Amino acid sequence: MEQILSAKHVQILLERLKESAGKEECGACDCFQGFLARLEMDAAEDVTELTDPLKCPRERMHGCLGCDPCPPGALFTEHLWRKMAYFEKR
Repeated sequence: MEQILSAKHVQILLERLKESAGKEECGACDCFQGFLARLEMDAAEDVTELTDPLKCPRERMHGCLGCDPCPPGALFTEHLWRKMAYFEKR
């Protein structure tokens, strides 16, 4: 699939992601970490310099804490919806 995000867009989304993480445990949540991976895949350039500081080792990752709503999960979902709308317009 076509990459649609500039590094600047990724930086903005990462700031929103960091702000959304209400608990220390959020950073190791698979919702948070999955969004990082998706941003790397959707970026038109290498953004690992931006995403690497937020990554955690796999052995530290855990499932969703069950927050309702899960702020990182909500951002991830919002991103996927916007991406789908982008491609539907084309």
